[in-house]
Amino acid sequence: MVQVQAGDEVALGLLLDRYARLVLGIGCRILRDPGEAQELVQDVFLHAYRKAALFDPHKGAFRSWLIRIACHRALDRREYLNLHRFYDDRNLDDYVDVFRASTNPELEADLSLCEKILRKAFEELTHKQRLTVEMYFFEGYTLREISERLNESLANTRHYYYRALEHLKKSVHLNSLKKSHDAI
Repeated sequence: MVQVQAGDEVALGLLLDRYARLVLGIGCRILRDPGEAQELVQDVFLHAYRKAALFDPHKGAFRSWLIRIACHRALDRREYLNLHRFYDDRNLDDYVDVFRASTNPELEADLSLCEKILRKAFEELTHKQRLTVEMYFFEGYTLREISERLNESLANTRHYYYRALEHLKKSVHLNSLKKSHDAI
């Protein structure tokens, strides 16, 4: 990044090669649209290039600085897209893989079993945990947005979220161990 600060565009290309997948992953996770996530990569690196003078290697790693920029820009973009109702009309092309998967009986049986396990584990969650997970994964809210909607502190919302994930993970893991033990 010090080379980029000196105006070296080749160094920017190296940073892009190294960190583009990281930024793309953040974009996919927050924006939930591959095209928007690719746009985010370009936007983040252009912003990093323009604001290179703001980076101070003594305050932290470039990766952390870049992640912070990517998250802020992605959240801003998602808010913009929400306001313009981008997520309201989902295209059927987004679900083609789901339709194809339903034609494979073995995969369908595995998915059905996984669904039963997850449904049971989901029912075991507390009301606040279940609500937090639903809002996060199915409605696309951030933990901060969820805390505001539930009138809870951000710390409590994080607690509900992480405890719920821990419970779901344990349930799936225990059932997969049981399944592999039964197969032996």
